[in-house]
Amino acid sequence: MPDEGIIITELAGKRAVARAVTPADWEALALLGFLSQDGQLSRAVPTEESRIALIRALIDVGALFSDGRDWCPAELVAHYREAGHIRQPFRVISWNSPSSFRIREV
Repeated sequence: MPDEGIIITELAGKRAVARAVTPADWEALALLGFLSQDGQLSRAVPTEESRIALIRALIDVGALFSDGRDWCPAELVAHYREAGHIRQPFRVISWNSPSSFRIREV
């Protein structure tokens, strides 16, 4: 786990789910409308437009988008980039094992 940062773990459904590593990261998510629920931070994402706006805001605060499969957050952001909705670079976190990860900018 990184020492600091915001990790987006879910983004494709009607909600976004994140993990905040530090209190400052938690505050940044709270400013974006995330609320604590069941040990994680989540926020409703009712429309595609709100999802795109949220992705842009998360990129601006330096969030890490989880890599994986089946419309993982990193894949969804890449999809919106290919469609022309996202233009700025974003950061992706990939897990090799529970204690080993890689962060890259795409």
